[in-house]
Amino acid sequence: MTRQNNIAQYITTWNANGTGYFKVARVLLNETGDSRKLEAEAKRAARNIEAEVMYAWDLGTPKSDAWWLGWGGFDLEEDIPFFAAMAKDEAQEKIKTFDPNDNEFECDSLDEYKEMLFNAYDEELTAADLSRGFEEWFKALDEAAQKTLLKDLKSWQQNAEGK
Repeated sequence: MTRQNNIAQYITTWNANGTGYFKVARVLLNETGDSRKLEAEAKRAARNIEAEVMYAWDLGTPKSDAWWLGWGGFDLEEDIPFFAAMAKDEAQEKIKTFDPNDNEFECDSLDEYKEMLFNAYDEELTAADLSRGFEEWFKALDEAAQKTLLKDLKSWQQNAEGK
């Protein structure tokens, strides 16, 4: 199995009320009653991670969960939806035909145009779009970053499971 095919297991996506949502590196934790204890469990899960990681946690029953908001200086809450929007067929078509002298948003550069496309598509992203965005974001990382990310994801999961 290639790294690209394997990365999808680390994102949880769902649709609610016509909107796609996601959590990267979601793990289930046993603490369900005390948020300080839950934070400590999440910190234990993160103890062997090489890159800087920002995570969130939420008390729940029968288990609580924790997931990543950022990794290695990347803002996953922004980057994944951006890659998801850029991967949409209609966005790809517009990017291919971008003309700085003639475009619907009057953008001077392709980067500025992509930001406008993101703003146009981000509200309609589905769970499937977000999964694809995560895979596209992963593919955009260099090989060393991909390896570190996979190592960190595995460590986070294993530590959360108490292995």
